Amino acid sequence: MVATRRLSDLVATALQELHLPEGRLAVALSGGADSAALAFLATESGREVGLIHIDHQLNASPALARAADEIAGKLGLDLEVFTVDLGSGPSLEERARDARHRVLEGIESAVVTGHTRDDSVETMLINLIRGTGARGLIGIPRFRPPNVHRPMLAITRGETREMATLAGLPFVDDPMNEDMSLTRNRIRLLILPLLRELNPQLDSAMARTAGTLASDIDFLDQLAARHQTAQLPTSLVVTLPKALANRLLHEALVTAAIAPTADRIARMWSVASGDSQRQDLAEGRSVVRRGALLAIE
Repeated sequence: MVATRRLSDLVATALQELHLPEGRLAVALSGGADSAALAFLATESGREVGLIHIDHQLNASPALARAADEIAGKLGLDLEVFTVDLGSGPSLEERARDARHRVLEGIESAVVTGHTRDDSVETMLINLIRGTGARGLIGIPRFRPPNVHRPMLAITRGETREMATLAGLPFVDDPMNEDMSLTRNRIRLLILPLLRELNPQLDSAMARTAGTLASDIDFLDQLAARHQTAQLPTSLVVTLPKALANRLLHEALVTAAIAPTADRIARMWSVASGDSQRQDLAEGRSVVRRGALLAIE
């Protein structure tokens, strides 16, 4: 009875903090506790729910796939499995993430993933260590175009694990989460415990910081949008405040289907300011000065 009451309290609180998109939901179910809890909460919300599982063909994949299948059975939901080929490259973590995104972007309904507040805090620190602007210090965005939503960013990993356990969901832990060669795991297991000793309310404090930065970024984005044009005059770039000009350059890269990075924006500045006529951006794409305009070709 105590466990049932505790689960009811957890669910009631979580549903108030859950930001589910409209329409049918496709829950990305890894087989771990976070996504199991999300699947459970989605069903408790009364929404139409389907489950998808991505098999990365790694050592732990069979155990995770079995867990996902058993969780789906426990919840009485259909499970669709996608198998991906990670190929070769220097970063297994990045290849796995890219493979997941390719699958999720092909799903017709809104996809929801089990990212928690803890994941967002870890991402803030990763971005800070690597070097980032204000946008990177927000952590994990609630929405990734075109269809991926992270509705549990106000809910902690401890809460999702407790919910999944009390609900009797047969989740398993991915052994990759203990791999200390991965930056995220070193931050999670070594750095964050030390920071939480300095401030036991660290996660809440970082969430407040992210919220403040998000408000500032939204305001600057709105100001920059007033100057958005089909073509990009170099005079506009060099005369606007840099915070706004950088946003125009960022948007120009996105429109050209080039991932915006600090280095690429700096290369565009070099051409806009007249320091160079052309700068390479990526995979044969360049930014050039065409008369009074900045162009990506």
